[in-house]
Amino acid sequence: MEKKILIPIDFKIESLNTLKHALEERKHEKSTVILMYSAYITDSITELLFYNPVKIIKALASSDFNDATAILINTYESSLLSLKIELFTGINKNAFLNFYEAQGIDLIYLPKDYCLKPDKNGFDPIPLIKKSKVEYKEVAWASDHSSTSKNELNQLFK
Repeated sequence: MEKKILIPIDFKIESLNTLKHALEERKHEKSTVILMYSAYITDSITELLFYNPVKIIKALASSDFNDATAILINTYESSLLSLKIELFTGINKNAFLNFYEAQGIDLIYLPKDYCLKPDKNGFDPIPLIKKSKVEYKEVAWASDHSSTSKNELNQLFK
């Protein structure tokens, strides 16, 4: 049975470990994955006129992050129907529940021991998700905090 999975990310390669574990766990089932980045929306009228979530996502995604995502897509292509990145700009439980329902999410995977480290305009949505009382699954994986980008890629594909 096809499931739509939501995974919060911070555009660090390390945050893709949750995706890897979710895909590994569900490798015999078809899944659509939404990677969600949470950011505060500006209140500047000028900036809102030119607001473009695709540009924001492209600016945040490094080439290493894109490469790691592509490798995961290729590795799990038999069970992965699609993968997309969505920008969530809500700040409360109701906004998240609206996002959750609009996307048709069936299950959320959260990192258990990893704290998301978004950029200055972003925020960690995990407390909001837990407060929303929707179904989620926490995934534990070892985190190497003294890693460089190359080590993070190696850690992801061990």
